Amino acid sequence: MPKRVEKYQMAKTLGRGTFSKVKYAVDTTTNVAYAIKIVDRRMIRKENMEAQLKREIAIMKILKQNNIVQLREVLQSSKHIYIVLELITGGELFDRIVKEKRFEESTARQYFQQLISGIEYCHSQGIAHRDLKPENLLLDDNDTLKISDFGLSALSSSSDGRQKMLMTTCGTPNYVAPEVLKERGYKGFTADIWSCGVILYVMIAGYLPFEDETMAGLFGKIEKGEFDMPEFFSADVKNLISRMLIVDPNKRITIKDVMDHKWFKIGYKKDNSGSKQKITVKDEDVERAMRDTAGAEKHEDKGTKSPEEAQKELNAFDLMSRLLMDSMNPLMTNAPVKIRRETRFMAQGQQKQVEDELIRVLTEMKANPENNAKNKEIKGYLNTSNAQMLTFTAKVEAVSGGMSMVEVRRGKGDILEYNSFYRSLVKMMGKMVFSGNQKE
Repeated sequence: MPKRVEKYQMAKTLGRGTFSKVKYAVDTTTNVAYAIKIVDRRMIRKENMEAQLKREIAIMKILKQNNIVQLREVLQSSKHIYIVLELITGGELFDRIVKEKRFEESTARQYFQQLISGIEYCHSQGIAHRDLKPENLLLDDNDTLKISDFGLSALSSSSDGRQKMLMTTCGTPNYVAPEVLKERGYKGFTADIWSCGVILYVMIAGYLPFEDETMAGLFGKIEKGEFDMPEFFSADVKNLISRMLIVDPNKRITIKDVMDHKWFKIGYKKDNSGSKQKITVKDEDVERAMRDTAGAEKHEDKGTKSPEEAQKELNAFDLMSRLLMDSMNPLMTNAPVKIRRETRFMAQGQQKQVEDELIRVLTEMKANPENNAKNKEIKGYLNTSNAQMLTFTAKVEAVSGGMSMVEVRRGKGDILEYNSFYRSLVKMMGKMVFSGNQKE
């Protein structure tokens, strides 16, 4: 019998993460479908992330606009937190870019206008997203863009409307503004503008403006604002992007100026779905956003692991859990910034067993795997859809509890093509991939 929490009938699993899984669910009183993120309270306490999760929930509760994923309600029991979200079925903008290789400017403009509309609304509410990238932009069945993952967002304005200076280094390096990397304090609103500029560039070019084989090299290019514009970019979009990707945040274009730019204004219809009233989040709002669910326990997954079993798994992941794929996007503090597109995963099985399966899958993918026993790594290459060569290395390391960690690194080749390859690899590894809770 399908599981149920209050009025929500649970069905198939849509995704999994280190701390959560997302289920397709139907409200039995209205027959409306939702996505419910089920968060393991024990695990987020272990990672000291409960305050961050509550903040994300409180922020999402107040953001009501067409281009932002809507949160319906939050239920909680002693074991789990149930976050009931708008169901978005069109996938990530990232995947659309990978599939199309790059967008025509007219297509990119339609998505960009929706992105800016959503961000302009967030900023009007005093909220900076701080982790904008194509992976956090979803598309619904009507091709409406929806901004998601507010795990890194911050309240960036004071009571008098001035922007606060933020100190936390967060976000994904390729999309992060130079002032964020310098860790000297920055304004979240202007940092969001930079990220939107990178996203616009990626949509039209099909590749990133800032890219390097080393993290130090990448940071250097971002901090100097070193990038080239493709020849096929129109003069107007070149002008807009160049003004968004200005290193000095005080000279960077404002969101109002973006919306007034002639390239942006073509065919633009202002979205008036957002509330005009300025809302602030107080400490009591964070607690109020989470509602206790009487009787939810009896409907919860009976396959939940015991505390002893869960602790055994956590011991194996203490240093790695933040590196695993998870829709919660764990907060990154002042530690060195990492690219958080999943490039490593946990696998069930001993090292040799996982290596053999990895080689089998790579061979099936025609990725020409070669096992270098001396360096204890697997090298390979394949021709991508744009007729360019993509090279990579993969390494399997043993972890306690009969588990292994697989890390895949890109060598030469386009990063978007690499991410497409990596996703296919993980999918083809199938049930061997460990996601934190293997039971439905």
